Amino acid sequence: MKALSIQQPWVHAILREGKDIENRSWQRDFRGWIALHAWNEPQRESEFPRGIKCPALNTLDYSAICGVARVVDIVTKSRSKWFNQPPPGYVNYGWVLADIAPLREPIECKGALHLWSVPPSVLRSIKRQLPKRIASKV
Repeated sequence: MKALSIQQPWVHAILREGKDIENRSWQRDFRGWIALHAWNEPQRESEFPRGIKCPALNTLDYSAICGVARVVDIVTKSRSKWFNQPPPGYVNYGWVLADIAPLREPIECKGALHLWSVPPSVLRSIKRQLPKRIASKV
């Protein structure tokens, strides 16, 4: 299974606030299940869409896999309130997420840049926490 390291509070937004797109400056042909890894440092001064409160950064998990999601598409335009419109001359790649499932307990794990492979022991721990309908697919 592949994983994507994401700074908080964006992992929280995906798992708890309905964030359906992960914004990236790079694109891959990847589609399928990914583990959502909370990077070891937060992105300070994050702004959520109007009406959604950003949690206190000291209440969130770090350096851990916190859930899974399925990448169903990668787009350069979207009406999602979570899609970042890039400035002129730049491209934003919105990784469209579906079937988002938080873990009951975050699994401590070192992250990496770009897509990276989850160690087999961590993958077993992830599957134990997922509903059977999802665990059989990841």
